[in-house]
Amino acid sequence: MKKAIHPELKLVTVKCTCGAEHMFWSTREDIKIDLCSNCHPFYKGDTSSLIVDTEGRVQKFKNKYGDNY
Repeated sequence: MKKAIHPELKLVTVKCTCGAEHMFWSTREDIKIDLCSNCHPFYKGDTSSLIVDTEGRVQKFKNKYGDNY
């Protein structure tokens, strides 16, 4: 490997909009993110907000096959 051509890795603090801070290795100095594992609905277990049902497809499926599918 050639010397002095690779960027230097630094331990940086990544800040989320929810206020959580995570430590990562990166070549950038200041990193801000919109979602992290603390505030994302999938990781929090809030699956009710993940289903987008604009035409009643979920209800039609439940009526046809029941809740025990």
